[in-house]
Amino acid sequence: MKKILLPTLAVVSALISCESEPEDKGKDIGALHISKEFPKPGDEIKITYASEDSIPSSEDEKVKGIINFITDTGVYPEDIELKDSATMYMSNIKIPDSVKAISFQFKQYNIDENNDKEGYVLPLYDEEGNALTGSAAQIANLYSQGDRYGNIEIPKDSIISKFEADFKKDASLEGKWAGNYINLIKSDKEKATAFVEKQMATAFANDSLNEEDYMRLYRMNAMIENKKVADSLRNLIPEKFPQGSLATSSYYQKVYEAKGSAEKEKVFQDYEDKIGKENMYRNYMLSMLASEFAADGDIEKAKEYASKISEKGREASAYNSIAWKLAEEGKDLGKAQEISKKSLDLIENIDPKEDKPKTQTASQYKSNLDYMKVMYEDTYATIMYKQGDLKEAIKYQEMAANSKTADAEITEKYIQYLVEDKQYETAKEKAASFIAKNKGSEKLNEYYKEAYTAVGDTAGFEKELAMLEEKGHQKAKSDIKKMMIDEDASQFTLKDLEGKEVSLEELKGKTVILDFWATWCGPCKMSFPGMQKAVVAHKDNPNVEFLFIDTWESQTPDVRMKEVSEFIDANDYDFHVLMDEKVGDGNSFKVVEDYGVSGIPTKFVLGPDGRIKFKSVGWNGNTDKLAEELAIMIQLTQS
Repeated sequence: MKKILLPTLAVVSALISCESEPEDKGKDIGALHISKEFPKPGDEIKITYASEDSIPSSEDEKVKGIINFITDTGVYPEDIELKDSATMYMSNIKIPDSVKAISFQFKQYNIDENNDKEGYVLPLYDEEGNALTGSAAQIANLYSQGDRYGNIEIPKDSIISKFEADFKKDASLEGKWAGNYINLIKSDKEKATAFVEKQMATAFANDSLNEEDYMRLYRMNAMIENKKVADSLRNLIPEKFPQGSLATSSYYQKVYEAKGSAEKEKVFQDYEDKIGKENMYRNYMLSMLASEFAADGDIEKAKEYASKISEKGREASAYNSIAWKLAEEGKDLGKAQEISKKSLDLIENIDPKEDKPKTQTASQYKSNLDYMKVMYEDTYATIMYKQGDLKEAIKYQEMAANSKTADAEITEKYIQYLVEDKQYETAKEKAASFIAKNKGSEKLNEYYKEAYTAVGDTAGFEKELAMLEEKGHQKAKSDIKKMMIDEDASQFTLKDLEGKEVSLEELKGKTVILDFWATWCGPCKMSFPGMQKAVVAHKDNPNVEFLFIDTWESQTPDVRMKEVSEFIDANDYDFHVLMDEKVGDGNSFKVVEDYGVSGIPTKFVLGPDGRIKFKSVGWNGNTDKLAEELAIMIQLTQS
């Protein structure tokens, strides 16, 4: 009996086990596999991500990953330690207990792979396999600011539905997400107004509102342009909470608007006497005061205020600004050296993991620190050069020039210092390397020729330079090709400065470059000489169209048209300018919003098929490189 019974019991036991603990095969989202189909807070999960690209040739080309832990208090990104095998990337991740939803971001060649813009976003679940209440709203919030989280995007109606699904489950979530929700529905004036009125009634039924409650009500009314109520709440908040966040930010605005260092200092002292809290606004005010006193030449006062800044990165930045001001003027260079060295020492002692803000991963914060360090090294090297210490200048300029973020001016100065120190062989070798890596410039070429001439015959120089520049061009082309994307482009019809309508649809078949800009935007205007060079280079190509879309302006339509026209005429730019359409009476503009632009200048290159092939944000400071990169992008869209 025992011989028969035991195996039978074993089989029954196995069957019971299989039924009670079915195998979890996980879930697939695009190229991502997650080991658990219904992950819960506190779980450990294994992820596997399949890259579409061939095996990367260097560490920099490998896929980089971020996980966003989404909680009731915010979104907290962390780097993912990915182990790679060919084009597969794997990692084990522990989900904290406080998390309600998670999302993943994957980048290669600094380009987001975003699962056709849907991203890799999922809720967490309870023990019964139900999505946690609040997770849908958290995910809706993520998608509503998708450019910040890997350029993800779903239709506006889908985002609204996610919010409303959670509002039905828990009405208290309406208050938490009111601002985000109203921003999505504000075009439906009746619906948005009814929602705000409901929130107002609910809030004032509570006799213990805090400052954030009042701020939320103020923002809601401002969003639906209920100006009378919004202004009333805005004025009431500092009275009810004299040491609150609005009162603090108001002091920052007053310091910003005050004329001269004495007036700014007087406002700040009033802040110290009445509030005196350490926070980001206090640090902003201290930075302004340090800069203002440095501009006045009162370096001791500038140092005093810089030393009070509680955030080490911002303190280092303040010292660098003071040192650079002295270096530019050639004044008190010994003091400038001391202050500049302090900025370098501070930045060296920042731990990206320990000191990072909660809104950045350690790697993101390290990238910011590396960028700042290059600027501070350049400042220190410039000071040493002006003091006649070439060896020390070369030492620090070399560190700056060898960085990935070094611009043309930094590499130029490094070669210049080597040439002046008669280190011709090193100057020749380093200059050739920069040019071949597409980090050269016309000025650097001149120093290269001087070094080349000093160490030998110049007969072969032009041929050698042409060969290096071609290498640099091919590297640029290879790098830019890796940045190529293929995304939908929102259609639009806008009027130009002559009042003629321009339709994007009618330009299909051409390569179209869209440049979003504004008259108040410094970086936009600094990029325009490079854009003018690109326009002139392609003026005879009927298959290329440049459109400069003016947006985010606050003037009345007539004043705006006049100021934009005068700016273009005064600078002799051959730009076809279109005027983005304002949405209602608020600060929103249609086309810039449709394209998900969060900062300007932002440029898009659309291929002949009408789809976005390249996106570029900001200005890199090099006119020639901008024109060259655009030429390569245009060529790639037409090849």
